[in-house]
Amino acid sequence: MASPSIPLPPPGEQSPEDYLQMSRRYVQQSRLHLAEGDRLQASEKVAVAVATSLKAIAHQREWRHDSHALRASIVTQLGGEIGQATNQAQVLYRGRAAANEEHQNQYENVLSEDDILRDIGFAEAFVQEISSLMNESPKPFTVSKPLDAHRIAQLTGHEPELGVTDAQGFANFNGEVRQG
Repeated sequence: MASPSIPLPPPGEQSPEDYLQMSRRYVQQSRLHLAEGDRLQASEKVAVAVATSLKAIAHQREWRHDSHALRASIVTQLGGEIGQATNQAQVLYRGRAAANEEHQNQYENVLSEDDILRDIGFAEAFVQEISSLMNESPKPFTVSKPLDAHRIAQLTGHEPELGVTDAQGFANFNGEVRQG
């Protein structure tokens, strides 16, 4: 396989920027694998690109990110923060769905090259959207249902009360709610 042009960060603890760089590299590798006809490796790189970019924003916001379930919670939390019906949120939901589909394809080998190419595009847009969100201040978020409180507790280790709004979307949340 041709080498990706995006370098791998040095080994060790990764910064949010390192995770984003790795995500971009995985997207690039997925294209290279697909060009060589290796659909399964291309699928793997799509799934890993999305997961690694989620680790980037979670690391920045001091959220836990060490499992598939937590990464799903990150997408849900971000979608709630930016508005689930927005184009931004739709990019996140499509990217996460593409990652899930490609992860499954690694084991089932059911997707065509066109399907994988479509999902590479979704993953690339996802990584870009995560990068954009990392360059913005977190939006206020209101805990409107018990599931919101549970998700925030999973991500932060602190469960807020129902009805509480945090001005920083529960990023870097230590249990103290911040007012606008």
